[in-house]
Amino acid sequence: MIESQRRAYLEALGFDVWVTRPPPPQPGLLVVGSDPAAILLVCGKPEDSATRIAGDVVRALGGGASWAWPDTGGGEATVGLAEAIADRRITRVILFGQEPARWLFQGAVPKVLESAAVAAAPGLDELAGQGRARRLLWRLLQESPAAAAAPSP
Repeated sequence: MIESQRRAYLEALGFDVWVTRPPPPQPGLLVVGSDPAAILLVCGKPEDSATRIAGDVVRALGGGASWAWPDTGGGEATVGLAEAIADRRITRVILFGQEPARWLFQGAVPKVLESAAVAAAPGLDELAGQGRARRLLWRLLQESPAAAAAPSP
């Protein structure tokens, strides 16, 4: 008997049907693209990395960037941000929008994590529709990662 039919049959007889669910994904885990690069761009969902504005951002960086997004599916190929930085020798992380920042840090975004400068940028939707957001991103991209990582006096 098919599982859905079995459940419907038991429910029709008045039995409570319990279904096991996979554990929820843990906050802070990412799915990282396979492109090895020194710059990691973190967006809110996988589809965001395939948008036109996402391609423009990668081209503005000279093509040397890979994408990551929060693991909301409980997949096996996930990694913490600090581990990704260490394993891939990432020197710069840019978070696009508030969702990745909340998912990864649950608070203030640090300026430096492990050996990488970390910066928050407007979301990709904002970048696609607002000139002010694009100017802010452009200034952020022009900053030297070393200058962003240097402690302030």
